[in-house]
Amino acid sequence: PMLTPEKESLPRALIVAVQLDTVSDVEFESSLAELGELAKTLGLEVAGQFTQKRSSFDSTAYMGVGKRDEIRQFIEAHQSDTESLAQGNSEAIEFILVDHEITPSQALNLENEVGCEVMDRTDVILEIFHRNASSHAARVEVEIERLTYMAPRLREAAKRAGPAGKQRSGTGGRGTGQSSVQMDSRKVRDRIAELQKEIDAMETGRDTQRSQRKGQLV
Repeated sequence: PMLTPEKESLPRALIVAVQLDTVSDVEFESSLAELGELAKTLGLEVAGQFTQKRSSFDSTAYMGVGKRDEIRQFIEAHQSDTESLAQGNSEAIEFILVDHEITPSQALNLENEVGCEVMDRTDVILEIFHRNASSHAARVEVEIERLTYMAPRLREAAKRAGPAGKQRSGTGGRGTGQSSVQMDSRKVRDRIAELQKEIDAMETGRDTQRSQRKGQLV
């Protein structure tokens, strides 16, 4: 029998979801299963899921305090296994996938509490589009979508950094008085503008080719 090569270990993720009173069990399970499939498409291994029933999302960090603690402990338990980390068999959880669209503030709070990257449903879908965008034009369109989606999250982080997050400049010069998050936010805006120009140029190019073809047909 042929030796099967060792399966490459995939980045691990947890799926977390709040079931609202208005959502039936069938709908809830079906949505979780769908997010599990999306995770696979992204090349992630789902290491488990945490769910809870609530009448509304926790405004601070989507899930209730107790459930957030539970998730953090689960993640810490997986990350403390240093022996398997040393052998490269990392059991560490790298992503939390939230089965809803949540606010930048909720995402940031959840991320800070559980200690790993949080992606909500929209993030996951945009990331899949980004990877599968075949033409250059499609890739540019998707990058604009992602950056536009990221912008409010960066603004939220900049707001939190506040004066403490800024490097004080004694001379009152503007450049050094900005926090790194504010600079990231500006870079995102600049990049969106740059990509938009690229799309406009591509469209102009296509129009030119079209009119040239028409001219040849006449």
